[in-house]
Amino acid sequence: MDVSKYASNPVDSLGRSHKEEENLKLIFLNDKNRIIFSASFRRLEYKTQVFVNHSGDHYRTRLTHSLEVAAVAKLIARSLQLNEDLAEVIALSHDLGHPPFGHAGEDGLAEAMQDLGGFDHNFHTLKVVAQLEKGIFFENGLNLCYEIIEGLAKHNGPLNLKSEFAKKVSKLFAKFNLQLDKYPTLEAQVASLADDIAYCAHDIDDGLRAGFVSFEELMQVSIIKIAAGTKSFDKNNYQYLINNIREIMINDLLIETKKRITDNPFYNIQSIREHSDWVVAFSSEMEQQKNKIKNFLMNNVYKNYNINRMRYKAKTLMHDLFYYFMEEPSCLPTNWNKKITNTDSKERAMIIGDYIAGMTDRFAIDEHKRIFDPNILNKIYN
Repeated sequence: MDVSKYASNPVDSLGRSHKEEENLKLIFLNDKNRIIFSASFRRLEYKTQVFVNHSGDHYRTRLTHSLEVAAVAKLIARSLQLNEDLAEVIALSHDLGHPPFGHAGEDGLAEAMQDLGGFDHNFHTLKVVAQLEKGIFFENGLNLCYEIIEGLAKHNGPLNLKSEFAKKVSKLFAKFNLQLDKYPTLEAQVASLADDIAYCAHDIDDGLRAGFVSFEELMQVSIIKIAAGTKSFDKNNYQYLINNIREIMINDLLIETKKRITDNPFYNIQSIREHSDWVVAFSSEMEQQKNKIKNFLMNNVYKNYNINRMRYKAKTLMHDLFYYFMEEPSCLPTNWNKKITNTDSKERAMIIGDYIAGMTDRFAIDEHKRIFDPNILNKIYN
C-alpha cells in the first residue's frame, strides 16, 4: 500500500503569513528548529505533565512528554512514508501553551478567567507561536507555515465554525484560510494519535514508579495483559511492558490507517481534508482498549489523593496570582505592565493570563512566595 503519495511536500506548502526568502524544501525543518530554539519550548522542561516537576527526577515533564510524542510521530510517519519533519514539529509544539502544573493549572486559570475571555491551552499554543514567542525575523511570533498552524489548530479534529475557539483561531490567523471545519494533513493526524500513544504508555510508567498502581491491577486491562505476555515484572523490570504497549498501539494504527486509505478513493491531500472521518486511526477494538487505559489512569493515577492535593494547591495558587495581578497590575514586571496601559478589564485579564501561562512550575511557586510570604518582605528580587 503506497501512502507516500498523500505525504505533505514542503515545496507545495501553503506558505507563511509573512513571506520569507527561503529554500522551500526545508520549510518544515526550519520550523522545527524555530520551535526547538524557542524559550517556550525550553520552559516545558519545568512544567508538569502529571507529577509536579520537582516530585522526582524520572517523572515525565511537559518537555519529555513532547519529545516522546515526537518520537512516536516520527516512527509512524516513516512507516507510512509521510513527511517526518512535519509530523515531528507538530508533535514537538502541540503543548507549548500549557500553563504550569498541567491540567490542574489550566483548570485554575480557566476558572479565574471564565468571565473574562477564558483560557484554553490549545488556543494558547497558537497564541504563543503567533504572537508571544520572540522570533528571529519578527519581533512577535515565529511565523510558522500553514501546515503546522493547521495541525495545531485541529489537534483534536475539525472545529465547529460557530464555536468561540474557531472564531478566535480565525481572527488570530486571518491571513490563512485554515479550513477549520475540515481534517488536517495525515502528518497532523499522526501527531494527534501519537499524543494518545505516548501518554497511555508513559503515564502507566509514572504511575508504577510512584507506587500508585500495582502490576496485578494493571493486568485487569486486557491490552496491558496482552503486552505483558508470559513475563512477570517488578519495580526494576517493567520497561519491556511499557514498550510493548506502545508497539501494539502503533502497529494497530498502521494497519487501520492503510486499510482506510485502501477503502477510500483519495486523490490528493485536499480530499483527505474533506473526508468525513479520521484517516489515521486506531481500529474500533483498539479505540476501546485505549479508552480502558484512559479510564484506568483516571481512576488510579490522576485521581490519586496525592495528585488531588497537588491539583487543589495548583488551582489555588493560580487563582491567587490572577486575582492579585488583576487588582494590582502595577506589581507586574515592567515589560508586562506596559502592555496593560489603557486596557479594559477583559484585555487586562488576557495579558495577565498570558503572563501566568508562560510560567514554569517553580517560577509560579517562587512568584507566589514573593507576593504572599511576609517573611521575605525585606528581600528584593529581580
